[in-house]
Amino acid sequence: MYAEISAAIASAKTALDIAKTAHNLSDFNNLVSAISEVNTKLMDATAVALASQEKQSALTNRITELEDQLRQVENWESQMKRYKLHEFPATKALAYALQLGMEDNEPVHYLCTTCVSKREKTILQPHGRFLYCPICKNNIETSLSPPINRSVIHGGSWR
Repeated sequence: MYAEISAAIASAKTALDIAKTAHNLSDFNNLVSAISEVNTKLMDATAVALASQEKQSALTNRITELEDQLRQVENWESQMKRYKLHEFPATKALAYALQLGMEDNEPVHYLCTTCVSKREKTILQPHGRFLYCPICKNNIETSLSPPINRSVIHGGSWR
């Protein structure tokens, strides 16, 4: 960007020198030629200035995008500090649990580990002894199923 500005300044100085020289010319053809050269130098300087402005605008836009991304990351990290990876003792299944003292008027709940890895905050929904993720359709078993009483199923005998 500085190179373009320096080139623009140099072009403007050259144009000024040419204009000073043209002032002293007595020949009309030389004057027309000098004016044409000045116009060419001014157009070159304008093109350099416009290119510099475009680069600056693109860089400003990129900075804005990166600042937005940084805010999103910081917001996500701030939200996730409220959760801790929880292992259900009976099944060894994992989910993120809202930590005690971090409820902020929310009921205790769990987040899907698959969704959290994708930076999505999906609250798992209870479904029997499972927690169900409505986004990725995962079922997380929270407790083991009770043993089956086969005598009830087969009328009281194994035969």
